Amino acid sequence: MKKCLILLLAALLFGACDEEDTPVTPEEYADRTVLVYIAAENNLTGYSQMRFADDDLREMKEGSKMLDDRQNLLVYVDKAENDPPYIARIQNGELVDSFALEECLSADPAVLEEMLLYSRMNYPARSYGLVLWGHSNGWVVLSDSVSYAGTRAYGGDTGNNMSDSAGKYWMNIPSMARAIGHAMGDDHLSFILADCCNFGCIESAYELRHVTDYLITSPAEIPELGAPYHLIVPPMFDTSETFYQSVVDAYFDYYMEEFANDPTYYFNSKYGDLEGYSIPFAAIKSSELENLALATADLLSTIPGKLSPAGDFNFDHLVYYDYDRRTSAEYGYDIYHSLKENTSESDFAKWEPWFRKAVPYSRFSAKWLSSMNQLIADMQVFSESTQDYGMVSMFFPRQIYDNAGQYSSYRILNLNTAIQAFEWNSVIRWQQYGW
Repeated sequence: MKKCLILLLAALLFGACDEEDTPVTPEEYADRTVLVYIAAENNLTGYSQMRFADDDLREMKEGSKMLDDRQNLLVYVDKAENDPPYIARIQNGELVDSFALEECLSADPAVLEEMLLYSRMNYPARSYGLVLWGHSNGWVVLSDSVSYAGTRAYGGDTGNNMSDSAGKYWMNIPSMARAIGHAMGDDHLSFILADCCNFGCIESAYELRHVTDYLITSPAEIPELGAPYHLIVPPMFDTSETFYQSVVDAYFDYYMEEFANDPTYYFNSKYGDLEGYSIPFAAIKSSELENLALATADLLSTIPGKLSPAGDFNFDHLVYYDYDRRTSAEYGYDIYHSLKENTSESDFAKWEPWFRKAVPYSRFSAKWLSSMNQLIADMQVFSESTQDYGMVSMFFPRQIYDNAGQYSSYRILNLNTAIQAFEWNSVIRWQQYGW
């Protein structure tokens, strides 16, 4: 497996300094450095008309014109073309300080680690942010190996500079958390903005809680055009305590307007059916997640009979965000809606404040752009009340997921056991309910 060589980055880190250069002192640090990690060696870019990476780079250049010299916007770009991947700064609408890298797998956590280390060493700042650009399927992946392709978490790299698929190689979330932690050392990410589908699940957020202050993302599918970077770049550099609200609002409001203004492009079943809707989006606060995990475990302990394999946990009409084509079963249920519908009013009332602390800001949409026909059909019966949604998903074991191994076109993955490798499960402990 090829990856960007550490020796190459070492040369970039130190080779650009001449003998007269002096180290940057803390007083000279930038206010914030943000790395946009563009994993685009897949069907999001390439030789066809699917050139979403290029479109977003143009938007970033536009957004960079509103930054000052103490705000560093960096991009790592790996596209499905013969040009090598590169890392660069975008400043005043232009790519500067661009370095070509050896061919690598952007889905390799070692590459993510190296790009973050490069950013931190060359553009030291008082705070840091990371944008994950590419494909995602939430937490769902089997092992730490990027060669595993039966299902996916984040990345999507074909490994051959082709754009003929969503990708063969993927990065799972525990590996991502370790890579970020190694790269950042004593520094901490102020935020991770996941500009990819289905990343807003409680399992991923909990796994990343030690490496970022906030996870800003959607539990649902997002349009292929992704974030409106010309609007989102400036608020990503806001260092106020509630900066995440501007990021969420910019994303949500942009697609609310786009869905209404371009109904023949943005629709599910018929033209105009998404008018008045956008994309569910939320900011998750890491420092509150351990309290939320304990509160969730306590709440689940009030309904043990419902949670067993033979239990009667009610999944009918629950809001969900993903659909497993292998088993013809939905998963990634809205955590708030699922628990509200299946626990007592008094027990849920004890849990709700912990959720509100962990998810301090969100924007509600009962429908969104989807590629899954079953999910589109089910949206017609989803609740239209903002009081029923948390805009964060959670996995609940079901017997139907045990059937994943019978599908020969997929490697065996039993979601009911795969979830047990995640730190969220060390608190929830699905095994105690018979899974």
